Amino acid sequence: MEIYLICNNLFENNLTYADKHDIEKKKMTRPLSVEGEALAKELSLNDEFSDVNLIYSSMFSSSLATAKYLAERINKNILVDEDLNDCKVGDLRNKSLKMVKFMQNHDFNIKLNNGESLEEVGSRIEKVINKIIYITGTRKVAVFTHKRTMLGYLIKHGNPGYNLDDNLVVEFGEKVVYNELEKDCDIVKVTFKDRKIVDMEVIDL
Repeated sequence: MEIYLICNNLFENNLTYADKHDIEKKKMTRPLSVEGEALAKELSLNDEFSDVNLIYSSMFSSSLATAKYLAERINKNILVDEDLNDCKVGDLRNKSLKMVKFMQNHDFNIKLNNGESLEEVGSRIEKVINKIIYITGTRKVAVFTHKRTMLGYLIKHGNPGYNLDDNLVVEFGEKVVYNELEKDCDIVKVTFKDRKIVDMEVIDL
């Protein structure tokens, strides 16, 4: 069985909010950029996903907007699961997102008030994936989620470490399956046998 963890990282940046919104609401409703929409269309045409049996997505606008093109092309419904949502930031107060990200990348149990740690978000998505495996059996599944959510899962099943620039890297075997480099799209194929992970690899568009 193969599960593809897919994150489209091209969001609309030119947004100004007339009223105050909490950060979680902003993240959930943030649309893809024009480039992000184009990337979603390109992804949907990739032969790698032509025989996908099921499509899952988080509730976030960016994930659903990416999943819809593949769903339309292969004539599948999108199964929405809030447990695939992005990692909850929590109450930033005087901290920046960049600072919180750095802290969490060096201690997987750190979290803010009303937020989640990478360990917690990894456990959350693991439950979803275990459910998918139990329900679907030997199939190919596309899961549209988010970079931090994916990271939490990869940390649990890969080997986390740090490069010479002190940036977080996750390896599986001898392959790097996650790094902190900014990418337009992150896709990791996770292969299971007898419900156990036997391989992970990065898929490049």
